[in-house]
Amino acid sequence: MEQSDFLRKIEDIIPSNTNLVSELCEVLDVSQDSAYRRLRGTTQLTITDISKLCKHYKISFDVFNDMDINNVTFAFQELNYSIDSFELYLQSMLKDLNLIKNAKKHKITYACEDIPIFYNYKYPLLGAYKIFYWMEAILNTNNVDNNKFNLSYVPENIHKLSAEIYDAYLDIPSVEIWTETTYLSVLKQIEFFWESGRFESDKDVIDILDELKQLLSDIQLQAEVGKKLHADTTESGQRADYELYFSDIEIGNNCVLVDLGITKSVYLGHMSFNTIATMNKKYCDLTEQWLNNIIKKSNPVSKVSEKIRYQYFRTAFKKIDEFKARITA
Repeated sequence: MEQSDFLRKIEDIIPSNTNLVSELCEVLDVSQDSAYRRLRGTTQLTITDISKLCKHYKISFDVFNDMDINNVTFAFQELNYSIDSFELYLQSMLKDLNLIKNAKKHKITYACEDIPIFYNYKYPLLGAYKIFYWMEAILNTNNVDNNKFNLSYVPENIHKLSAEIYDAYLDIPSVEIWTETTYLSVLKQIEFFWESGRFESDKDVIDILDELKQLLSDIQLQAEVGKKLHADTTESGQRADYELYFSDIEIGNNCVLVDLGITKSVYLGHMSFNTIATMNKKYCDLTEQWLNNIIKKSNPVSKVSEKIRYQYFRTAFKKIDEFKARITA
């Protein structure tokens, strides 16, 4: 990759209210004259310069090795099985979303094996439960058998970060592809912990299921109006454009394609809730083709297909109500 191509990728990422020269000055700690020389190519970026820029803008070194599709480098957020590490993971997610949100052009296409993680954070109990599940069942952070869920399990700073993540996602135009099982994983997680005696009371389980039902109702409404919604369907509550598709093809893993114009990146789910990411051009292009093929074979339900949309969510609500009936029996 040429130096000019690399700098154009960064120009894609930076906010529309700034310019590349000022960004280079700040990140590389150089003068305006030095920044212009790098833009013109009269001064070559050093390895240190490239490293600083890649780290600051979360660009993988794969952008320099686009020719070999068989070797793709992925970045990931390391987790060391502690609540502090989980906070760093959320901070990294928020930084990524803000970079995407502030870019001149931005769009996310999300193939959803599970309900997109961002939505959980709108709902206090459901969001806290998901974090509890990840920390206890996946990371085993406390190493305490049968630790029971309660809202105070999650520190206030984690709640605040979570809310900021949800709010950032609302401002990014998105295409989501759901399957008939997308909502089932969280339902099975709640059921597993309930059957394992990991809730302090059945009321907590009912309240979490009510929030899950509200989450699905909100997404149904988003699909109806074609906009992400902060609170309601009025103009003040509407945010970025939203497209929802229902696919009969099983997705197998959460996959997110971020399109910033010239620059694209792919995030793949791993370790249950974490992600690995790459900007390898050929890999991103192949992922985009795969997603487009799935979309072509899927049912669009944003602003259209009211019957299909209604039936899908009615089935989801029925499964939630059936589980609630078991709890209260």
